[in-house]
Amino acid sequence: MLIADRHVGKQILGTTVFAVILLSGVFLLGNIFKEARPLFVGKHPSPFLVFQFILSVLPFSLMFTIPFSFLAAVMLVFGRLSADNEIVAMRMAGRSIPRIAAPVFVIGALLSALCFWLNVEVAPRSKANVKNILLEAVKEDPNKFLDPGVVQTQLENKRIYVRDRKGDTLYGVHIHDIGNEQNGYKLKSYIYAEQAELFIDMVNNELQLKLVNATMETVDKNGTRSPVSIGEVEPVIFNFKMDSKKRVRASYLSNKEIAEYLKENPDLVKKKRVDFVNEVTHRRSFSLACLAFALIGVPLGIGARRRETSTGFALSLGIGLCYFLFHIFANQSKDANTTTAILYWMPNVLALVLGIILFRRARSR
Repeated sequence: MLIADRHVGKQILGTTVFAVILLSGVFLLGNIFKEARPLFVGKHPSPFLVFQFILSVLPFSLMFTIPFSFLAAVMLVFGRLSADNEIVAMRMAGRSIPRIAAPVFVIGALLSALCFWLNVEVAPRSKANVKNILLEAVKEDPNKFLDPGVVQTQLENKRIYVRDRKGDTLYGVHIHDIGNEQNGYKLKSYIYAEQAELFIDMVNNELQLKLVNATMETVDKNGTRSPVSIGEVEPVIFNFKMDSKKRVRASYLSNKEIAEYLKENPDLVKKKRVDFVNEVTHRRSFSLACLAFALIGVPLGIGARRRETSTGFALSLGIGLCYFLFHIFANQSKDANTTTAILYWMPNVLALVLGIILFRRARSR
């Protein structure tokens, strides 16, 4: 039976690793195009910064690609084993379905431990590091920050768009101040300038804009817009210091740091405290995805034996999406109450119950 364990375990690991590499590559490409535009809009992007960005995004991508890949591997491998009658042969040798699936549970437990470590310790630091890398890219070459035709989102609470540029002269400058978390990131003010002169102060790490023929439009709490012609403004300053004070986010802190932060800030506003508490619950529940997928993936893979690859992949995709939907709904909650905790843990409970039912059915066939 040890030979059978090695046979099953080898196929599960091999398929999982292949799927992780494939899905992580897709995930990385998506994040590069979404988040790392400042690294590429200039004429001379820094290969070192690009490499740093990829290393920082990789742990975050593994949080999602490992469970999905493991589920797909279990479905495909057990579907193939069943189609080749290897499951029948092992059962004729006196081994039950749970015993045949023992390597899957061991691998699932190890991957869940890995995911827990990634979710709690590695991924939060990686997310914070991504922002630092983007700021470093701007600091390395501030000129790429205002590249024409690109909506710049690297400045917190601001969006900037430049229609055209010739040297240090900018044309058609749009500056949107979208506020902050307190006002729900609603538009606070909007500035449009037909022309602007760019000055870069590398000593103070500042971008200075002298706006010409500028118009400013403010938005009050009631949504009323008040346009004002301001002619020339000198200068508009954007600071890209690396040591500037940053807003503390739950997704950037480890579980231990979250506990310390909540202890040091007992008067934290309710919404902020809810975000921190829910983030901890989400990480703990989500880390058990591999074990949950092992419970339901084995019997479903055996059941899809005659339809093999396409059905197994479709089933794994559907199960994974259903699992993640619970976390998506829970993340929308504004309260750290029992209902929110149930939504986070519900997919694991359902996977346990469904897995027991499916294993019993598979054993009776």
